[in-house]
Amino acid sequence: MGALIWQLNDTWPVCSWSSLDHGVVWKLLHHMAQEFFQPILVSAVPVSGGFDVRGAAGITLTVRAVAIDMSGKTRALAKQAVMASANAAVKVMHIPAADIGPGEMLAYVWLDGNGTRISGDVVAPKPYKTYDLLLPKLTQSVEWTGTDWQITVEAQTLAMFVALEANLPGRFSMNAFTLFTEHAATVTFTPKTPGATPHFTLCDLHSATYGPV
Repeated sequence: MGALIWQLNDTWPVCSWSSLDHGVVWKLLHHMAQEFFQPILVSAVPVSGGFDVRGAAGITLTVRAVAIDMSGKTRALAKQAVMASANAAVKVMHIPAADIGPGEMLAYVWLDGNGTRISGDVVAPKPYKTYDLLLPKLTQSVEWTGTDWQITVEAQTLAMFVALEANLPGRFSMNAFTLFTEHAATVTFTPKTPGATPHFTLCDLHSATYGPV
């Protein structure tokens, strides 16, 4: 099996479906593609009565699932460890739809056999527009490491599709991520011009929906 991407890049400045712009700068789609094409992936598959959480890895996987509300508070749902096949997705757990409240989403992380976090995901059982998003009040702290910039981002509520932008060319280590209350994320920005000092702007689904506050 394989995947066909339409389209990968632009050859001139334009609004398009590409995941790389005309300067080969990663758009948000390319950062998302990095996540859903990662070597070890766990997916929450909608089924009758809820979600089946499935994974393929060839290693022992531990999955922790929680329900998260718009304030960013989490509620434990399930935890399960399985030996996941490298050739076919195995069912790790089933999350009944009734376990997720009307104002909650399903969030889960997966870890390797040593308990090291590999990645995570958030699934909205309903369209995003039906949720009462709260102003996340994003904050950032920026530090120069000598080779790149490290930006630590925090949110006071659940913040969806958090994205950073820089006013200078360069590359972020990740983008378009979810932030939970009291769970900060640290992103690295490597400027195209060594030593350049950029200005960073934060965006998220709330600001895209309701506008800047």
